[in-house]
Amino acid sequence: MKTSNPNYSIFLSSLLALSSSTAFADETAHIERIVINADFRLASVEEVPASVSVIDAMQLKDEGARHFEDVINSIPNLNWSGATSRPRAFQIRGVGDQEDYKGAANSSVGFIYDDIDLSGIGMTSSMFDMEQVEVLRGPQGTRYGANALAGLIYLKSKAPTDTFEFGLQQSLGTDNHTEVSGYSSGPVSDSLLYRVAVQKIQQDGFFHNDFLNLNDTNGRDELT
Repeated sequence: MKTSNPNYSIFLSSLLALSSSTAFADETAHIERIVINADFRLASVEEVPASVSVIDAMQLKDEGARHFEDVINSIPNLNWSGATSRPRAFQIRGVGDQEDYKGAANSSVGFIYDDIDLSGIGMTSSMFDMEQVEVLRGPQGTRYGANALAGLIYLKSKAPTDTFEFGLQQSLGTDNHTEVSGYSSGPVSDSLLYRVAVQKIQQDGFFHNDFLNLNDTNGRDELT
């Protein structure tokens, strides 16, 4: 008759449990934490009590997004309208201003760019040098007032760096499309950092005006 040592069994079980917990800790240590900048507490996406869509710089690059209007189709329950060449009025879950609607004093969907309130304008939204796009669905009036009764759009550009870096890119396309973009970032002193990003876009547009015999009647000339 064989007998087993109970102390050895307990030691072996404890060793296996310790190795499993260590391996799990190593895996979780590298999990990326998505921080919501629209929340004043800089909480993670799991801690925000709202339906949130987050698009980071990598996804913006993969989708080839140049303007916020290129990102809208990737965000559920978000629509836009506008009588201009760029999105100006937004609707979340069917709630929001329509184009040329002058009835409401406040926009129902907030539009924040680097903590600057551009609600009701929605034009300055180039994706160049953008770090993250956040869309919060549902009322955000507690933090942002009447401009965010239906939801909030928050754009966060890339932060300054403690080392010098710069970049320059140029794009050419149809309809005389020309795009020049550049950025520079680095330290000014031990306690002050800077980052500057500039983008210039010109395009004739794809309409041809037969009456005036012109190709640039719906052109774009944007400086961000």
